Amino acid sequence: MKCWQWDDHKSITLTRYVVALAILASVVMTVSGPWLVRWLVDTHILQHTGPVVEVALLVLGYLCAALTFWMLYNLYRFLQRLEQGQVFVPQTVQALRRISWCCMGAAVLCLPAGVLIYLPFAFLAVAAGFMALLVRVLKNAFEQAVRMKDELDYTI
Repeated sequence: MKCWQWDDHKSITLTRYVVALAILASVVMTVSGPWLVRWLVDTHILQHTGPVVEVALLVLGYLCAALTFWMLYNLYRFLQRLEQGQVFVPQTVQALRRISWCCMGAAVLCLPAGVLIYLPFAFLAVAAGFMALLVRVLKNAFEQAVRMKDELDYTI
């Protein structure tokens, strides 16, 4: 019966698998970028149209893809460290910092596209900005915990 009980290790392992699947899905979407842009232009009412808009959407997609890959890599490494018991270490804080900056970068990229081209991008920008703030709060908590751990390690 014990092998079926859910624990922290299984939770982290599941999350790592989901992150790996997200990386794979991101690869597929990145490779499919030109087709996705064509589909968006053909099936949705955009505020502006034309070849310049299509190029802008493709560039936006590739920039967001780069941020996504960097964020997912850092999240995967973060989860590996948790699994190894390396919770309150500077590398964990650095990974959370990078994840928050990736979210903020996506927010900054998507907001103008939402205002000028297609409104749902603005909602993505707001969601990414909010996620950046949440991750930043977690980063600050982990950073304080690392400092406290370091003080305790040096106290005899």
